[in-house]
Amino acid sequence: MENLKKTCSKFYRGLFLVAICLFCAGNASATQWDVGSGQIYTSIQAAIDNSSTLEGDVINVHGGTYHEDVTVNKKLIIQANNGDDVEINPANTAFTLVNDGTGDGSGSTIRGFIINSPPHGVGVNISADNCKIENNRINGGKTGIAVSGCNTTILNNVISGPYENGIFANISQGFFTVSGNRILNMNGEGTICGVTVSTNGTLDSFNLSGNTLSNISTSNGAVFGFQLGKSKGAGGNPELASVASLVVTGNIIDGVTAFSAIMGMEIVSDSVNAIISGNRILNLQGSANSSVYALEAAIVGNGTVEISKNIISSIVAGQQAVGMVIVAIGDLKMEGNLVSGISKASASVAMLGLGLLNNATLKNNIASDITSPGVAAGIVGVALAHLEMIHNMVNGVNGTRDVSMVAAGFNTTRVTGNNIEGDGAGIGIVICSPNGTINYNRIANYEYYIQNFLFSNFGPSIDEMLKPLDDAIKEHPELEPILKPIRDDLDRLFHQLENSNTTASYNWYGTNSPDTAKFFPGNGTLKYYPWLVLKIDASPSTINTGGTSTITASVYHDVAGGDHSADAALFFSGPRVTFTTSLGNLGSKSITVPWTNGMAITVLRADEGPGTATVTARDYQLVQTTVTIRGSPGPANRTNTTTVVGMERTGSPVAGIIVSILLVLGGLTSARRL
Repeated sequence: MENLKKTCSKFYRGLFLVAICLFCAGNASATQWDVGSGQIYTSIQAAIDNSSTLEGDVINVHGGTYHEDVTVNKKLIIQANNGDDVEINPANTAFTLVNDGTGDGSGSTIRGFIINSPPHGVGVNISADNCKIENNRINGGKTGIAVSGCNTTILNNVISGPYENGIFANISQGFFTVSGNRILNMNGEGTICGVTVSTNGTLDSFNLSGNTLSNISTSNGAVFGFQLGKSKGAGGNPELASVASLVVTGNIIDGVTAFSAIMGMEIVSDSVNAIISGNRILNLQGSANSSVYALEAAIVGNGTVEISKNIISSIVAGQQAVGMVIVAIGDLKMEGNLVSGISKASASVAMLGLGLLNNATLKNNIASDITSPGVAAGIVGVALAHLEMIHNMVNGVNGTRDVSMVAAGFNTTRVTGNNIEGDGAGIGIVICSPNGTINYNRIANYEYYIQNFLFSNFGPSIDEMLKPLDDAIKEHPELEPILKPIRDDLDRLFHQLENSNTTASYNWYGTNSPDTAKFFPGNGTLKYYPWLVLKIDASPSTINTGGTSTITASVYHDVAGGDHSADAALFFSGPRVTFTTSLGNLGSKSITVPWTNGMAITVLRADEGPGTATVTARDYQLVQTTVTIRGSPGPANRTNTTTVVGMERTGSPVAGIIVSILLVLGGLTSARRL
């Protein structure tokens, strides 16, 4: 028995020693090979090719200039020595990471180099897998980084001056991460692309985050900033990129000029879920014949598409200018986006969200200063199921034909708590829905407040649109069995679209007595009574010198006497109510404050002695109340007088205010790129 114990003890000690050896072998430190003047190697390629250099080793390159085209066919970390400036001046490509007959460079890292590419050259070309390119500065050439391998990470590089592509990738599988890079000073002819990714398989994920693209121009072509889904050319739609998880966040595009077209971001993908959030796109300048789209995304997967907190501003084009157009097969959520400063294009649209099969929600978005010599539109929402447009703000939409908001929900439509303001002309809201509600909105200073959609008001009539089919049937009777059913189906569809049934009670129109001629029912029904009215209240209405009174303006009551204060959370917010006082001050004699859920509040300070202060609140309509200011202390007298005076007349109505929804929903989304 004692011998058995000794034998077992030796056995377990042996196992323990074997485990220690295996652990140490698995964690052996990689060998570092130094390159440079006075080092082991004088060239990077020699260090790679030496048989002593093994998988996982480090090639550490000391300061200097290296005239090399380096092929990486082992798994290595190739890095610039810490603190040194290491320049690579290749004849064609500085680093080529391969997986071929010469070896496999998969898993390699290239870090910290200054790469000066020759004309028509490439900074880094990656056909191996699982590679990382980080903290390099790549100057000039045709393309900064080219990728065809899988599971690639491109991190914190500066790519300056390539004349065709900053980063170009065609990938079949795995993930692709592009983060923290700066791509700038791309100037040339033809088509220029910042980051372009196409797929010939399915990516697990595509993550484009925290990158900056700036100072990009072409004298005779088009510019694509960040592109997923490669365009086929002029007149062709982009190819669909297959990506399971799509994240595009925190990127900046600033300063792009082009002759024919600009596409800030173009994303065409069948991603199940997609997040496009926190991006900034500004200063896109097209020529007189150009079309400019700041953000275009078509996500045809069946998950949720989230477009949030993107900021788009300063867009100039000749033909068409669009802040963002988003198309989704799954549920679409557009929330907290800001589009401002679109100008000069014949047709300008701030944002358009289209839910092709499911629901669409547009919430807390802002569109402002959208101008055009022709057609101008603010926020357009479309859903074949349910559409919600909630708490958005639109102002400054100006064109010869303009509309601030279009709501087309082909099942149900809810337009609630939006704040939209015109210039005395144009249309506030156009709605197309068999069951639409428009409640608790501010719709101020328009020629038409609300219109039910009618084809003849926005282009050709139904008969005119069907005329080509009618003529074809007349000229070719033998085709009638084929064409007649198509013609009849279209006729039914078009008439269904025109039969909008809209309940638009409880809205504020900038007047306590809105003109009934500013509501257009079309071929459907439009119920707009009762509407909201503006009231003002002072509490208390009697104060002593040196005291204060809270002045409240609200639109919680309707013209029929109903009280809607319980629904305050549904009301609009934003601009604007102006308070004035004849005695005392509100911080000054006049102060403008925003609405907050249908209410605006200021404080009257009795600092000018006794008397009667007349306090007014104006949001086009003007209402007033009085506050008694006593010269000595005494009990408060809470009497209150409210007087309604005439509406402030602003702007001059003009005839023929028509905006082509067909252009907005069709033509504006069909601009083609080179």
